Formats: sequence, C-alpha cells, structure tokens
Amino acid sequence: MSQDAELMARCIELARRSKDAGDFPFGSVITGPDGQVVAEGRNREVTECDVSWHAEMAAIRNATRSLGTRDLRGHTLYASGEPCLMCAVAIRRAGISRVVVGARTKDPSPAGAHPFRTPEAFSDNPPPQVTWGVLEGDALLVQGREAG
Repeated sequence: MSQDAELMARCIELARRSKDAGDFPFGSVITGPDGQVVAEGRNREVTECDVSWHAEMAAIRNATRSLGTRDLRGHTLYASGEPCLMCAVAIRRAGISRVVVGARTKDPSPAGAHPFRTPEAFSDNPPPQVTWGVLEGDALLVQGREAG
C-alpha cells in the first residue's frame, strides 16, 4: 500500500470516529516534508457546537500549535472528503504544498473550478498540488454514499 493510501486509511478511520460520535464523517492528517505525521483532526462540528470545527481546520490548528509556526510550506494535508471553501482558504493561508483527497463532493464544482484557486486577497501562497480520489470508494462509504 502506498503512503498516500495508508494515510488516507487513517483519515477514513478518523471520519468513522467522527460519525460514531454524532459528527459529520470527515478526517484529516498532516505530514511534514519528511512524510512523518505531525497532526491529525476529525470533524467535531456537532459535538463542539462550532461550525468551523472541520477535520482540516482541526489538523491545521494542531499542526501549527505543535510546530510553533503558521507556515506549513512543504507539508501535505490528507482529507477524507473534498475540503470546503473555508478549509481551502486555511490550507492556502498556511502554505500547505500538497493536498490528497479521498472523495469529491456530491455535487462537484463547475467545470474548470478548483477549490484551492481562491482569490489572491485570501493568500499570496500558491495553490497546493492536489491528488484526487485516493481510496475514494472507502471514503464515500464512510460518508454513506456509493461510488459512481
């Protein structure tokens, strides 16, 4: 199994834990430039009564706090589901270089749209490189959706 698949499996496990706790089924992991896990997060939006408690936001908060920097250039963020616009902006602002996504949203963006091509007013960091569909079937299942 590739490293991307192994880390996506961890995201899916975190998503399962969120779902079991009554939250939305999403998980996220961040690795450093060396590929070692530096942080993870899971969705706790319902249980924490906080609309910003998305898995990606939690992972970014955990990474920046543990590393003592808001600059995550060279890092990779793994997400069991396609990040929303709020998370995409945070990913750009943190300078995360690569994003690996399990499942796309139910209703994908219009042709040519890309969730990380946010206006430059949000960040002057370049959009991350994105890999789509890693363990997509498993990521969809934990969300209660089927592939295809």
